[in-house]
Amino acid sequence: MKGSNVLKKLWLPFSLLLTLPLTAESALENYLSREKNLILDYQEEANRLESAVLRKSWINPIMLNYTENTSTISLSGDETDRVFNVGINQPIFKSGGIYYAVKFADAKAGATQAQIRLQRRQLISQAIETLFQLKKNRLQQRQMRLKIRNDAIDIRRKKEQYDAGVIDSSFLNEAILQRNQDRTSLLALQLAEKNLRNAFSLLSDKRPDGLRLPRLTLIKAGEYRRRNLELETQRLLVAQSEYNSKMTWAKYLPTLSLSANYYDTDSDRPMPGQKDNYYRYGFQISMPLSINAPQDIEAGRVRYLQQAVQLQDARRKVASEYRLVLDTLAIIDKKIALARSDQKLYRSLLQSTKEQAAAGQKTRFDVETMRNAMNMAKLDAQIYGIERQIQLLKLYGKIHE
Repeated sequence: MKGSNVLKKLWLPFSLLLTLPLTAESALENYLSREKNLILDYQEEANRLESAVLRKSWINPIMLNYTENTSTISLSGDETDRVFNVGINQPIFKSGGIYYAVKFADAKAGATQAQIRLQRRQLISQAIETLFQLKKNRLQQRQMRLKIRNDAIDIRRKKEQYDAGVIDSSFLNEAILQRNQDRTSLLALQLAEKNLRNAFSLLSDKRPDGLRLPRLTLIKAGEYRRRNLELETQRLLVAQSEYNSKMTWAKYLPTLSLSANYYDTDSDRPMPGQKDNYYRYGFQISMPLSINAPQDIEAGRVRYLQQAVQLQDARRKVASEYRLVLDTLAIIDKKIALARSDQKLYRSLLQSTKEQAAAGQKTRFDVETMRNAMNMAKLDAQIYGIERQIQLLKLYGKIHE
């Protein structure tokens, strides 16, 4: 939504929930609520309008004046003088100050726009991460239910062994405690799911079930730096500070201004030899001599140097973030490999357990226990895969498309 579309909504607040196009995202689909998108759209439109005003701030307004004075000094009665005046006093040369003012406005608008884009991107990332966490939670619940089934089988076995006098009660108690702990963990996961759904509802007006999740791949380091919105914002802040420093320097140099006025007078006692309508025009060269000029100019330069150093610090931060994601992905990939190895092992054990059960050497509970263990290992690999996507999302949440 741009321009007049946004302005129309300013005059029609009741339509906020009726018409709002979602911002297109190629890698990350926009799941934000209409209200949150609208807030960000208004921020972008306000920034555009404020920038337009700032770019023209060096142009002075045309002044309209009307005065009317009544005097009682005359013995013949009251006399009234009326004057209508149109005038302008406009700097046309400020030793580069006008040029730098326009560039400053552009840099400021760009930095604010990048910040808004980053804010939108991070909110979208929060919504998508919540969806990933919900998917992970559902897999963990499935995994925990399989574990509880194995706990029940283990309790049954130990009860039979306890009744037969093979083991004492401590082994049975331990199995019961393990089942209760796993049941408690399942309840905690169910509560966490409700919290995640609530968190998603604060960001989006869509139902989380069935929403399409992105399949993210690792972005190259150079591409991540080039498209990083934090770095883009900081680069524009450096430019903004540089132009502001030059504006400060220019305001202590000569300024050339043109002035023009038109007067339309009407008096009860006109002065002989003077026109009722006349013009005044001319030019002015001015240059302030301020005792604080050196300190003011130096302060502007220091602020620029500070922003430049902050840009270098931001580059180091971005590089460090990328390395951390790489290191985390390497660990997660090892976990996935281990889970798949366990799954392969349990598949082999399940096959042999089935054969032994067919021969009467194992029970159906042994087969079920092994099948549940294999499925838990499979779920482990899927859970780690989601964790991998969440790590990649940390990168995608800070770049522009």
